[in-house]
Amino acid sequence: MKIAVVGAGSTYTPELIEGLIGISADILLDEIWLLDIPISERKFRIVGNLSERMLKKTGQQALLHRTYDARAALQNADFIIFQFRAGLLQGRIQDEKIPLEFGLIGQETTGMGGLACSLRAFPIIEKYVNLIEQTAPRAWIINFSNPSGTLTEFMVNHLRYERCIGLCNIPIEFVMEAAKAFACEPEQVFLKYYGLNHLSWVEKVHIQGQDRTSEMWDRFNLNMKNIPQSDYDPKFIAQLKLLPNPYLRYYYMTDRMLSAEIQERDSQGTRGEVIQRIEEQLLQLYSREDLDEKPELLSQRGGFMYSTVATGLMRDLALNRDTIHIINTRNNGAITHLPDDYILEIPARIRQNGPAPVPLGACHPATSGLIHTVKNVERLVITGYAEKRDDLIKTAMLIHPLGPKESHLEALWQRLQQANRAVMAAAE
Repeated sequence: MKIAVVGAGSTYTPELIEGLIGISADILLDEIWLLDIPISERKFRIVGNLSERMLKKTGQQALLHRTYDARAALQNADFIIFQFRAGLLQGRIQDEKIPLEFGLIGQETTGMGGLACSLRAFPIIEKYVNLIEQTAPRAWIINFSNPSGTLTEFMVNHLRYERCIGLCNIPIEFVMEAAKAFACEPEQVFLKYYGLNHLSWVEKVHIQGQDRTSEMWDRFNLNMKNIPQSDYDPKFIAQLKLLPNPYLRYYYMTDRMLSAEIQERDSQGTRGEVIQRIEEQLLQLYSREDLDEKPELLSQRGGFMYSTVATGLMRDLALNRDTIHIINTRNNGAITHLPDDYILEIPARIRQNGPAPVPLGACHPATSGLIHTVKNVERLVITGYAEKRDDLIKTAMLIHPLGPKESHLEALWQRLQQANRAVMAAAE
């Protein structure tokens, strides 16, 4: 089996290598190809060297290749993992800072920052998918690049690349929290979990086939390292009767989250600036010739259980295990009154010929309006990009719940365009 990793200079890669080592008892890893771009040469070299030491320590026979040649990396691959960051870390920092200038939430996947990140990623995705169709048309694309749901929507419904699955680590955090709360194994947990990536809810919890939803409200306390520590009010959760994805704080608690972001920007820096510092510490650690395993510091980077999600999915696809994973894929009837072609984050049975969404019934009435609105934003942005129509992108900005008022729309759009031209030019 050949696995290609796009954006392999990421400091997450050692965790992915650890995950690949973990599934090597179940599937034969013949080749692992690490692909990046020359501007990331330092990170790529350091991360690649650590990856080699990790494989050598565990006696892996897989051949590790490092390259800037996308065609060589992708040729005849079985699985292709997208984990690149369009515009690099500087792009993320701008996604966080620019909306704040206009009194808006600044975040890399949500709101105007997520919109800008998508527009940077689309041409890169297009280039890779075109090459994959030529060189590895049967490959599964496993997408972790942000915003994962929007990019999966772009690949599956716009580029029509069917063998693509979007992933996020938050669903498995919910599963692990449920297993911990109910003292059971993760495999015994089933969640009625649905929505869009970073816009999702848990409506029901089943443990060993029994509905334990009524017990769950006091048992969950999920916080994410990428989000300022502002918890939902327990009374709000009890009234909503849903467990919201932590990223929904940006919608439900916009004032508090905006205040926290401004405070962070003016003190320790935005999350992206914090990660810049953590990454430099990680690279110093990774450079040590005696280090041959993932260091504990990586847990501060966010992306908890990233490798477990990605490598477990690849294993179960290859082995036709019919296990349930929560992934970004077409609805196909899982939520009865949402369109079948919506890319949703939902449970699906993983089979060799692809995911089969698990029927969940109707979604809670408190969720459907937001799902439709944000999906409409995604599709307007995709069409605006494809047709080179700024008016559609600006319409998407205007209707987004975290977007600008009309009076700031044009100024924000011009600011985003100016900044992202500079970011993309620096990354080329």
